[in-house]
Amino acid sequence: DNIGIKQAMLRDLENLLLTTQNFNIGTTPIEVPQQPAKSYLDAYADYRKSVSILEKPGAMLVQNGEINAWKRLKKQEKLREDADEIRAALNYYTSNINFNSDKFVLTASKDERSKMIREDRIPDVRTVIQSDMGLRYLLRNDILTACDDARAELKYQLTKQADADSAETVDGQELLDLLLVAQSACSKWFDLIDEKNVNEALSIVSKEG
Repeated sequence: DNIGIKQAMLRDLENLLLTTQNFNIGTTPIEVPQQPAKSYLDAYADYRKSVSILEKPGAMLVQNGEINAWKRLKKQEKLREDADEIRAALNYYTSNINFNSDKFVLTASKDERSKMIREDRIPDVRTVIQSDMGLRYLLRNDILTACDDARAELKYQLTKQADADSAETVDGQELLDLLLVAQSACSKWFDLIDEKNVNEALSIVSKEG
């Protein structure tokens, strides 16, 4: 009957959302890095070379301030990863991204590129990396928020299910809506991954299976 189907679905979701999935099994833990990527630091060095002597001390202070803030965030993030394996899995992938400063491609149109060159608005490597990583972390946060909301709703529905008097009132629509939000956020995050890399990963997994 419908009640039995709902109860079975709730049990399946409980196993999926409320139990450990070991997403990172077999991976090598990544220690908190001591400094940003070399390409990021090189961009700072290039900027300091371009400013006047009077501006160089200020540029150095800004760089040190940003790097210190980055280190604090990395340490805090490591602690959060211990409590959330989805966060840990997404961060593991992002931490393994390598940026090649010699292969950046400006995708703007010919007219836009010309205008950016005239106005000296071609983004440097640091800006490009910040933009890319910022988008990945924004979408990651959307996934984590949606999953947290789905877990909370699932726990509420399981509590209702445990009450025999209210078994017939179990409503999964809110939970379904939250799971669809999580699915949409995941799709946007995975859209940032090159299709070739996805196919290579699927090939490796299929061989291991």
